[in-house]
Amino acid sequence: DNDTLKCWGSNSAGQLGQGDTLVRGNAANQMGDSLPVVNVGTGRTVKKVSAGSNSTCAILDNDTLKCWGYNFYGQLGRDTTTNVGNTAGSMGDTLAVVNLGAGRTAKDVSQGLDHTCVILDNNTLKCFSSF
Repeated sequence: DNDTLKCWGSNSAGQLGQGDTLVRGNAANQMGDSLPVVNVGTGRTVKKVSAGSNSTCAILDNDTLKCWGYNFYGQLGRDTTTNVGNTAGSMGDTLAVVNLGAGRTAKDVSQGLDHTCVILDNNTLKCFSSF
C-alpha cells in the first residue's frame, strides 16, 4: 500500500533484489517487518512487477524499467548475460534502467522462464532473450 516492493523465496541469482543470494521466508522472523524492501533507487517507487523463473522486473513510478536476477539468456535487457542483484551495491541507484529506446517508457511487463516482454508507451512490444 506504499508502492514499495518486498520479495521472498529462492534467491539463487539475486532475484529478490537484496544484493545477495540468501533465501528469505523459510525461517522464523524473516517476513513482515523483518523482510527488507527492495531498493529500486532514491525516491523511486514501484508501479508494476513481474517475476520470472529466477529474475524480476519492475516498472517504476517514472515509467522506467529495472530488472535483476538471473540473466544467462539476456532476459534483463542489459546487453550482457551477467546476473544482477546478487552482490552488495548492485541495487538501488547503481541498478541501471533498461534501455527501451529513445524516449520510450514502459506500460506493462511480463516475464517467462528465460525472457522478458515489455509493452511500451507507444503500444509496441519489445522482448529480450538470447534465444
